Amino acid sequence: MDFIFQGFQASLPFWVYTLIFICTFLVAWWSYSNVNKIGSLQYYTLIALRTSVYFILLLLLINPFIKTEDTYYEPANVLVLLDNSASSQIEKKVYQGSESYGDLLQELNFTDDADVNYQFYKIGSQVEQTELDSLTFDENQTNLSAGIDAIRVNQTDANAALFISDGIYTTGKNPIYETSDINIPVFSIGLGDTTFQKDVLVSSISTNSRGYLNSTQSITTTINSKGFKGSSIPVHLKKGNKILSEKVIIPEIRNSSQEVSFDLLLEQEGLQQYQIHVPTLSDEWTSANNTQRFTIDVQDAKQQILSLALEVHPDVRFVRSLLSTDENTELINRTWLKGDRFIEGDFSSAADSLDLAIIHGYPSAGLPAEIGEKLATIGDKVPMIIIATPQFSPGQFEQDVTELPVNITGTWNYGKISLRSVSKTTGHPITELPAVTYDQLPNLTGPIENISTASYANMLFSSSYRGESIQNPVVVAHELGNKRHLFVTAYNWYHFQQDQNPETQAFAKQLWQNMISWTATDPDNELLDVQPQQDSFSGSEPIIIEAYLKNERGQNESEANITISISSDTLDDRMYSMENRGNGNYRLSTPPLAEGIYSYEARAQKGERTLDTDRGEFSVSASNAEYLDINRNEQLLRQIAQNTGGEYVPFDSVNGFWNQLKEKSLLDRQEQVETNLFYLYQHVGWFILVIILLSSEWILRKYLSLP
Repeated sequence: MDFIFQGFQASLPFWVYTLIFICTFLVAWWSYSNVNKIGSLQYYTLIALRTSVYFILLLLLINPFIKTEDTYYEPANVLVLLDNSASSQIEKKVYQGSESYGDLLQELNFTDDADVNYQFYKIGSQVEQTELDSLTFDENQTNLSAGIDAIRVNQTDANAALFISDGIYTTGKNPIYETSDINIPVFSIGLGDTTFQKDVLVSSISTNSRGYLNSTQSITTTINSKGFKGSSIPVHLKKGNKILSEKVIIPEIRNSSQEVSFDLLLEQEGLQQYQIHVPTLSDEWTSANNTQRFTIDVQDAKQQILSLALEVHPDVRFVRSLLSTDENTELINRTWLKGDRFIEGDFSSAADSLDLAIIHGYPSAGLPAEIGEKLATIGDKVPMIIIATPQFSPGQFEQDVTELPVNITGTWNYGKISLRSVSKTTGHPITELPAVTYDQLPNLTGPIENISTASYANMLFSSSYRGESIQNPVVVAHELGNKRHLFVTAYNWYHFQQDQNPETQAFAKQLWQNMISWTATDPDNELLDVQPQQDSFSGSEPIIIEAYLKNERGQNESEANITISISSDTLDDRMYSMENRGNGNYRLSTPPLAEGIYSYEARAQKGERTLDTDRGEFSVSASNAEYLDINRNEQLLRQIAQNTGGEYVPFDSVNGFWNQLKEKSLLDRQEQVETNLFYLYQHVGWFILVIILLSSEWILRKYLSLP
């Protein structure tokens, strides 16, 4: 053991301590300067004893410390990274899977050399320290970049690293890019075989995520094939187990990539799942990559709306002009003249084919009973918007057609009114409107007395008359069973369209679009449709869940927040927020999950309003990622070795491997120096010496009879 004086841990300059020591000596000499009754030996002994005490205390004050170094030798340290993935067990040509892997480990004989210390790590989806006899070689993912990172973290005390793998990674970054910070040589040992295997892969699918009912949609898929030059390869477009269409491709070269197009007839509404599938071919290595799924949200292209005008009024044209600009609306116009005559043609109820009926006015007399009966049928089966006109007779309408969502206590007297919003209904989908100053809106004409909202209905807009709120209903909504009714008690809405203020025009347009779409939407329809991209995911695939959301007006809702929780018997609830992709589409992509059956529950909210919820299940099966690419990536393994100053060796060429490392002095025992710092103040002997010196001085003074 070597002792090396390191200096002082003093906070003051050394000359200051020297000056203090001189002063303490002078104080000691001065304290005995008046003593002249003793001999000179005794005199100087007393001064020396006191000065020694001062010296020791001063020495401890400046805190000198000494470094001790103890040199010893340790075995060389080698990091061993072992591929623990399922692909390492694939039998292929000369590589016989687990048998060849076991033979390799026996030939390397890690337990035979006492001069080398091995640290073993297993590589799967992540890297963990392990023991050689604890390897399972069945991980369903390989993260080789995590293995390189483990070398980086532990390289300080290591001489070299062994990287035993087939070079195939299914998750994580390319490990080559992670080798720049490795300061020890990495020797890569390649498992597996590089022999070419025949395979077919459905690599991509391109189509629109949305389509329309009874329309044809184009699907384009890319099929990659290896080793099937001149062979006929069938490609199926399927829904479930049903083959909808089949195309055949014939590759002209050994490694081929070909596009295949299908025309898909969309026959069912809602979120529909399809798949592109290639049947397993003769001599094909694996069929695990022969299928890819996709979804299309199929919407009903057009809704049928009846606009029935029983009184000619400018409001009729205003509402019809809004409907005529909607490409998804088939508008049926009928304008009553008298008797059973209509301008546009005969009037038929056709209630089963209608999505909405808009009734303008209702006369107190003159309407044939047959027309009233047809309207009663429509009112019983079809959502309806009833719009008042100057000659509208609410009592006659209720008698002939259906009940109105208002209470009528007498004859209505009409007057000029101003529109007012009802604050408690700001969360209703109809009232989601552009900001507007209500006092600047044009006046309407509506009832000023003898009307109130029915207890079961919802007043969305009220009125003010001559500057005072009279709380009479202007727009009243009512929902019963699977249909909705909306009653508009005021007229002269066309004034909004004629107003020069573009904000007024935009407000009126949006209000009427909201009223029409809300009333026409079936309240029993699911607003939120959540579907996993496939019923069963493999353990290597991200979990992709898609959602399509409509609001209560039946329109695509893109301003909501959809949260979804995923759980299983072995997994606590995990909450996610779905990505808003616009136009009512939402998407969630999570990292791969462990094998099992999972349930999910989704909730769509807009502000404080819950639009809808949905739930379902999906399963995760064992991953097939380790079987998609089974050719040893020899180039990657060589590059890892070259970038770090190591060498690449195939699994069947490791004879003499350890000699290479010995020639590079990588297995030599390593000199280690253990260093310790020793501080004098921590040693009790100094304090004992001070006590002895002080005691000696005291005893000598008593012996000499000094005070």
